[in-house]
Amino acid sequence: MNKLIRWVGIAFFAIVVLAGAAVVTGYGLLTQTVAPESGNTPLATLENNVDVVRDIHGVPHIEAQSRTDVVRALGYVHASERLWQMEVLRMAGQGRLSEMFGEKTVPSDRFLKTLNIVDAAKNSEMILKPETRTLLAAYADGVNGWIKRKSGALEPSLPVEFIILGHDPEPWEPWQSLAVLKVMALTLDANLEEEIGRLTLAGKGFTPKQIEDIYPTGPRDNAPALPDLRSLYGFKERGKTAAKMLDTRSSQFANAAENDEPPLATAPWQLQLPASNNWAISGSRTESGKPLLANDPHLGFTAPSVFYLAHLKWMDGGSERNLIGGSLPGTPLILSGRNDRLAWGLTTTYLDSQDIFLEQINPQDPAQYKTENGFEDFISEEIAIKVKGRADIPMVRRSTRHGPVLPDGYEKLRERLPEFQVAALSWTALTNDDTTMDGVFDMSVAENVDQFIAATRQMISPMQSIVIADVDGNIGLVAPGRVPKRSEFNKVAGRAPVPGWVPFFGWEGFVNADETPRVINPVSGAVATANANWLPSDYPHHITFDWAEHFRQERVEELFIRSNAKQSVQSMIAGQSDTVSKAMMQFRDEAMLQLPQGVLINEQIIEALQNWKGEMLRDDAVPLILTAWHKNLAEAMLKDELGDDFELVEVGNVTRILGMLKTLGGSEWCNDVTTSDSESCSYVLFKSLEKTVAELSAAYGSKWQEWRWGTAHVTVHEHRPFTQVEMLDPYFTIRQEMDGGKYTLLRNSNNFSKKEPFAGMHGAALRTVYDFADLEKSLFVISTGQSGNVMSDHYDDQAGLWGNMHYIPMVTKPETYRNDVAKVLTLQASSGANK
Repeated sequence: MNKLIRWVGIAFFAIVVLAGAAVVTGYGLLTQTVAPESGNTPLATLENNVDVVRDIHGVPHIEAQSRTDVVRALGYVHASERLWQMEVLRMAGQGRLSEMFGEKTVPSDRFLKTLNIVDAAKNSEMILKPETRTLLAAYADGVNGWIKRKSGALEPSLPVEFIILGHDPEPWEPWQSLAVLKVMALTLDANLEEEIGRLTLAGKGFTPKQIEDIYPTGPRDNAPALPDLRSLYGFKERGKTAAKMLDTRSSQFANAAENDEPPLATAPWQLQLPASNNWAISGSRTESGKPLLANDPHLGFTAPSVFYLAHLKWMDGGSERNLIGGSLPGTPLILSGRNDRLAWGLTTTYLDSQDIFLEQINPQDPAQYKTENGFEDFISEEIAIKVKGRADIPMVRRSTRHGPVLPDGYEKLRERLPEFQVAALSWTALTNDDTTMDGVFDMSVAENVDQFIAATRQMISPMQSIVIADVDGNIGLVAPGRVPKRSEFNKVAGRAPVPGWVPFFGWEGFVNADETPRVINPVSGAVATANANWLPSDYPHHITFDWAEHFRQERVEELFIRSNAKQSVQSMIAGQSDTVSKAMMQFRDEAMLQLPQGVLINEQIIEALQNWKGEMLRDDAVPLILTAWHKNLAEAMLKDELGDDFELVEVGNVTRILGMLKTLGGSEWCNDVTTSDSESCSYVLFKSLEKTVAELSAAYGSKWQEWRWGTAHVTVHEHRPFTQVEMLDPYFTIRQEMDGGKYTLLRNSNNFSKKEPFAGMHGAALRTVYDFADLEKSLFVISTGQSGNVMSDHYDDQAGLWGNMHYIPMVTKPETYRNDVAKVLTLQASSGANK
């Protein structure tokens, strides 16, 4: 018996040892997926050797003899550290995510294939300037050089995600960089969801005033009154009747049965949550007498960051050129950065670049739709969604003269549209003559503000508000892009779907590229944007009525345009670190004003709310209480009227709630239509605050003083797709505490519709500060780390710096970055030529 026990023990020990050895071996193999930072490696397409010098943060300084070679090397470096990120973006652009992820992403592919970004990108590539096409081809060469490189016997050739999912990347093609840029435009340049929202409210019988309450415009917009959409869509005054619709009216799929629910179609991630800050200050307003420029583009938090820091150095006609800043993996572009003479930073303008056109189905022939000249045939194409592990899913992609026909299953369109109609999307990014890539290449080598603005004439999509400063002391602001013209008598003005068969509602061409918004060397000595209406008061063209909420724009103007203080690098950092929320202060003031006196709420909490100075600080309980109160109040005011359609507005919008509370119509929204009583706003404010305190007590303990905004509001940098996999989430998702909130310049925006409603989901992917007194003292930081490989030390090494408002220097002088800690990787040309 003892012998048996001994042998069992030995066997168990052996199993443990073997298992441990397997884990160690596996871990060792995975570490081999991290790109080498030093040594020599061949890149056959190079004309001359290129040195990649990395600093302590893994930021590459790429030194080459030509712009073509430096772009080739950038492609190689991007692929070596961000290949999975690039793969997800290019597969999304093609509607091919399900080839990697299986059935879960079929709805996303259905939506993305409908848009047909592929053809738009391929057609646009053909009309680019020869030098641009050369650079795109060089970038693809570099990416493929990494993908096809020879790896050692015990060196996996691809990052962890490829290994886990068993996916092999195809060779990179130049047009795919254009597709990546269009995927980014889908996130930035849009009001598609707002249009569908207004359509839905009209279908519920909402009046124009009620719709404007739910989708309010900003204080500077002067928007025309919204027409009665119920009449426009043929809905009765009480809304759309629940009638059975023939499946043939809009079926996107070959095998759809008459009574089937339409196949689901969704965006691959949440759209239309863009935001950013930027400003440029003239030397007349700075301590040094030289311009300052700051930029922090905001995007959904991802791991890795959307941006990758890089410095490109090359020779041009005997002169050295430097380009440094935030590059976009998947493209050869520095989107926010500087060269030797000029710096720029961008924010989203919120251009209304999308319109939904309702197309009336021919009742005699569902393959046709109505125009002013009679019925025309849909353009139809049978395609398939390839799905990992199962048979292809057929679908029919249809389009009209206005653009692709959106799937019935996208945002419940089948039940929301008028009967026998489908929705076609016009979107400037789907043009076949998109020269944006030309524009960004030319902008990056401009030598002054005038040259930069001239280069922006080539920009099509996405429209960005770009601040610029140059070494000659000039500053400027320009918003380039293709701006649709709508009739001045069209009072819908892009806010809701319109009948496609009525010419009156169609686009009347585009605003001339020289007439896009711009400000050069203003008397104020400063320019600044934060996604709300910043346009000059006399600007004649319509941009949008769906701007971001106005609070951050007012704050940035207060700090940098109306302020008389002399500005410095420190005040630039203070602006990016600003935690004052004008929005939540106004919400607090209005809510407390209407809250009944003597309510049975903890008196200390009431006193803390009254004394709060408006700063969204991580160690403070008040920001959490106010934000949760806003969430619960919005539900109490709107969910009874909207029902299941509350999802349209669940994200949260404090302008909406303030507008309702401050107007006579507030009592209408505060009253709960599901009860026989008549609830007042005072009552609803009290009950929602009572609910807030109870919920926070249950979640964070009974001692409210110990509640922390930072605990609930931790930023979540999601990995695509492993944040959704419980076992992998802790290893791939980056979480980081940070001050700020949705309405502060230190943007850390939460989303009430998410599982973690207070967590930071959206904010600065990149921060930059440029000092023209010495451009070598410019500062940068990204939200995660340089590498997208979870096994790398640089996967998250900037996250802590970013969360605590620290920066890293990025310089262009070799004597500075070629120091003792630098690592040098030499990419060798096939000819063996020297650098």
